[in-house]
Amino acid sequence: MPISYRAVSAMAETNDPSALKPALRIQWYIQQLAAAIQMLPGRFLAASALAFALGACLWYLPVGISADARVSLVAFAAAVVFWVVSRLDKTFIALAALCAGAVVGTSSFDTTVLGALGHGMIGLLLAAFVIAKAITLSGLAQRITAPLVRNSRSVARTFYALTGAMLVLAMVMPSTSGRAALMLPVFLTIAGQVANPRVTRALALLIPTVILLSSAGSLIGAGANILAADAIWRLTGERIDYLRWMTLGLPFAVVSCFLSTWVILTLFLGKAERERPLVSSGDQPQPTPATQRLTAREKFVLSISASLVVLWCTQSLHGIDNVTVALVGALAVTAPGLGVLTFKQAVQSIDWNLLLFMAACLQLGDALIGSGGAGWAVDSLFRAMPLGGADTAALLAMVATVCLLAHLVVTSRMARASILVPMILPIAISLGYNPAAFAIITAIATGYCLTLPVSAKPLAMMSELDGPTFKPGDLLALSAVLLPLHLGLLVIFSLYVWPWLGLPLSG
Repeated sequence: MPISYRAVSAMAETNDPSALKPALRIQWYIQQLAAAIQMLPGRFLAASALAFALGACLWYLPVGISADARVSLVAFAAAVVFWVVSRLDKTFIALAALCAGAVVGTSSFDTTVLGALGHGMIGLLLAAFVIAKAITLSGLAQRITAPLVRNSRSVARTFYALTGAMLVLAMVMPSTSGRAALMLPVFLTIAGQVANPRVTRALALLIPTVILLSSAGSLIGAGANILAADAIWRLTGERIDYLRWMTLGLPFAVVSCFLSTWVILTLFLGKAERERPLVSSGDQPQPTPATQRLTAREKFVLSISASLVVLWCTQSLHGIDNVTVALVGALAVTAPGLGVLTFKQAVQSIDWNLLLFMAACLQLGDALIGSGGAGWAVDSLFRAMPLGGADTAALLAMVATVCLLAHLVVTSRMARASILVPMILPIAISLGYNPAAFAIITAIATGYCLTLPVSAKPLAMMSELDGPTFKPGDLLALSAVLLPLHLGLLVIFSLYVWPWLGLPLSG
């Protein structure tokens, strides 16, 4: 008996075979098995071959590095290859790479495989999901996003408006993960109203991209900026305060963020998609009128959220770390009799797959740095470049290239700055250049980390959300444009803009 087109469509669209009739259920399983078998000879075997070849090169070619460094480099490289090439779950790949390193038994992987779940950043992400759920349940997220959706004349204008808002947020809020947590309910609310998955994917790329790049505009935007300012003071006696850094970094951040927004809109959306309203008139929900008074639930969640932002911005005054502040906020919104959701609902709202992914990636990154593998990779890049005989523009391009690419082997921005600043400043001094200029170039370039989901926590947070979001291939396509763009921006600002603002390249 032939199967109808409707039945075939039902089989293709369902994720729950138990809902199908027995005959269709059997065919559904056969279909899934055929799809899995069809996939294996292609991407999986290609990823395996590439990972093996790259691992063999890393294991046998380098000299002068420890066995720990070799193991960490091979494990990380294999994970990156499978993330990019195969269709396996990213969390499965990260845990498999971590287990492989632990089985080998080197000291870099001595900690338990899931030991990174105790990392402070995991606590911050956990609290972020709980607070985001409270903002959504209270109706506050809809109240915030409704005017943006209702008054949106086009997708492009909405994206540029969000870019401007996130730039302002970077001036007062120091943590990129905290800014991502603040934008999470905004993204989820808008994504739930946008019918076009391509627009949702572009929005998922926009938010972490601007969050990361806007850090260049503020001294407190990243720990790497503070480290660079301290190095400048120790070497030259010049103090780079908040206003001085903003004078130098904010123009770069503005140009970088708005150009990147234009690239995302152009690369991932067609002209018609960019010019249409964010949500069509027929799909728009009935939002809470802006003039209507806040409900008690909204007032409570708003007060908690505002308190978190204030405490995050004034950490230097009270000394309470960002993770503790976020966890207190999560407990407040789940407090019996006061909160807007129960603790059980809070636990169910947490994306545990993302937390496991982040924990495994943090552990892989720590092993890479602790073993010396990351330092060897960065040092090898510098040794391969003829820095001594290069003219100013070529020298800037080579230094910027190393700093822009460093995120591929050192996943922590602070760690990248800790490795690169002490290496680059002596080179600049020995060649007669101003170390302050090269310190700022290094700090801003290390903020570029947009090639892989593991490269930055906001990227990992967005890539692992349910629903239409970006894939590793989308990030590679975006980085193929943004990386050379930022290389050019760094060279132009170093040669022309920053000297005009009082930061000359000459010593």
